[in-house]
Amino acid sequence: MIVRDLNKEKLTARRVETSSWESVRLLLRSDGMGFSFHITRIHPGARLKMHYRNHLQAVYCISGTGSIEDLQAKEVHVVRQGKNIRAR
Repeated sequence: MIVRDLNKEKLTARRVETSSWESVRLLLRSDGMGFSFHITRIHPGARLKMHYRNHLQAVYCISGTGSIEDLQAKEVHVVRQGKNIRAR
């Protein structure tokens, strides 16, 4: 069993930040669970272009609103509190 405290992990190298987002990586490949789990905050007004070649991405919005554009399917998905999206 792995037990981690988000507030404690924010003070470690598991916290990564750019000008557009910050993320705390609670589970990584090195933890041996077969998946990773991150708590990520997108900064207001940020526009990100992301590509997931080797894995699936699941998004769950805790607060705020935004959108995700699937360039391959040419679809825009609204993201809001309580809505989740799975992207390839």
